[in-house]
Amino acid sequence: MRVQNTAVNQSETPSEVRLHWTPSDVSAHEGNVEAYSNCEEVELVLNGKSLGSKSRPADDAPRIWKVPFEPGSLKALGKNKGQVAAIHELTTAGKPAKIVLSADRDRLTPEWEDVSFVTATVVDDKGVQVPSSGDLIRFKVTGPGVIAAVDNGDMASHEPFQAAERGAYQGRCFAILKANAAKGTIVLAATAPNLAGTSVSIKAVATTMGK
Repeated sequence: MRVQNTAVNQSETPSEVRLHWTPSDVSAHEGNVEAYSNCEEVELVLNGKSLGSKSRPADDAPRIWKVPFEPGSLKALGKNKGQVAAIHELTTAGKPAKIVLSADRDRLTPEWEDVSFVTATVVDDKGVQVPSSGDLIRFKVTGPGVIAAVDNGDMASHEPFQAAERGAYQGRCFAILKANAAKGTIVLAATAPNLAGTSVSIKAVATTMGK
């Protein structure tokens, strides 16, 4: 199940699709909230208050609510036979506080096609991703590894892929790591001005077979 909302206020791009509940304009406005789900019924809840339930359309089109913005928690409850089967929650973010790193694997071989995608996410003091963050994230590798490339998913960005830093896009960017030895621990650190930095470790191994 996925929930997204579409901007309809004048301060944002018309029909801008957001996968979060942190608009750039927090003044009173209304937006369309869409829930994509194969559940029989979806109930939308804003800060503990039910905004009603909608049944599954015959054509599986998204279920749409018109919701006045209110900071806090927007939760979709997918139900089958009256029982909750899936939950998707969007939470309004606060100010950027720290960087969180997550790697898609914990081992790397020095084989040329073996890489690890490490995601750097800017979050607030409660761990909520801050979609307005464009902070420049700097990466540093120690151990038997190198940064093969960086990216942030912004199709309009002209930043180089071969670099050790990348501006966050919607609060997130990526570093792609490669191992250059078959033994040891690769440590990737991420820092940015005014944000708490962090690091992640990946083990360099001769082979990933039998992992």
